Amino acid sequence: MNYYKVWISCMDMYNSKEITIVRYFKAKDILEAYESGSNDGKTKGKYSRKAVLLVKPIDEKEYIIGKSMERFNKYLYNF
Repeated sequence: MNYYKVWISCMDMYNSKEITIVRYFKAKDILEAYESGSNDGKTKGKYSRKAVLLVKPIDEKEYIIGKSMERFNKYLYNF
């Protein structure tokens, strides 16, 4: 498995502005990481395919740090 950092454009529910969030995925290849980003809960609607801005391969250490930081991102868990 490889590790990827994915930048995703989505809408902030509270002030209706577009924001960019960063998610960290473990995937077989870059296409699977892209699909995981486009199927993220914040990218609902007809524009989900255009929501992924960038997919970058990273190492395991950066993945672990990033996943732990995701827990503190208020935009990821306010459904």
